[in-house]
Amino acid sequence: MRKICLIGMGPGGLKYLTAQAIAALRKVDVFFLLEKQGRGKEALGDTRHRVLDLYRGPGAYRVVTAESPPRARAQDDYLDVVADWHARKAEIFAALFDEHLAEGQTGGVLVWGDPALYDSSIAILRRVQAQYPGRFEVEVTPAVSSLNLLAARHAIPLHEIGGDLLVTTARRLLAGAAKDHESVAVMLDSNAAFAQIAPEDFDIYWGAYLGTEHEVLASGPLGEIGPALAETVRREKQRLGWILDIYLLRRRHVTEPAS
Repeated sequence: MRKICLIGMGPGGLKYLTAQAIAALRKVDVFFLLEKQGRGKEALGDTRHRVLDLYRGPGAYRVVTAESPPRARAQDDYLDVVADWHARKAEIFAALFDEHLAEGQTGGVLVWGDPALYDSSIAILRRVQAQYPGRFEVEVTPAVSSLNLLAARHAIPLHEIGGDLLVTTARRLLAGAAKDHESVAVMLDSNAAFAQIAPEDFDIYWGAYLGTEHEVLASGPLGEIGPALAETVRREKQRLGWILDIYLLRRRHVTEPAS
C-alpha cells in the first residue's frame, strides 16, 4: 500500500513547523504540489520549496507539480461549487499518485496552515481513497495554525474566561454569524468583510501574512479603524497579488451605570 502524508506547515514562516512535521517530511519519497495560478501566487509554491530545502537534504526526495484547478465563483450554489472543485483536485491527485508513487512509497502534501482547520486536503484525499479503496493510506500531521499565531502576536487569549469562541468564514459573518457571540475568529476573507457589518461594540485584532517577512498587524475598535483597515487589505492585495489574513472580533463588556 502507498501512504500519503498530509503535513501541516503552519501559517507560512519556516520556523513554525513542528518537530512532528519535520519528522514526517523526512520520511517522504515524493512530494506533490498543486500550484495556484495568478500574480504573486508563485510565492506560495516557493515557500513550500524553501521548507523542503531547509529540512530535507538535496537528492533525497522528488517533487511532482501540477496546476491547481480554479474554483468557480458562483454564489448561490456554493457547496456544489466546492464539491466540484474538490472532485477535480481529487482526480489530479489520484492520477499523480498512480503515475509517480510506487507501492510501499510515501507521498507528501504540504498543507498551508493546519489540515483540520478550513482546509480541503483531508476531504480531497478521502475522495481519492473512496475511489481507489485499499490503495492509499492517509496520515495527517497537525500544525500551528494562523489562529494560534494571531492570538500570540496580539498577546490575547482567543476567548474570554468561560466565554465562547466562534470560528467562521467571511461569508457567514456577512450572514450574521457574529450575533450573540463574544469572540469571533474569521478566516477565508481577503475582502474586508468586517467593514460591511455593524461595528457595534467590537474590537478587532487583525493580521496578514502571519509568520512571514510580509507580516502586517492592526488592532483597535472596529468602528474607528475599520475603514482604514479595509484600505490596508486592498493595498496589500494590490502589492503582492494575494493576501492571507485572519482576524478576531471581540465584544467589549459594557458596564451598566449604577442607578
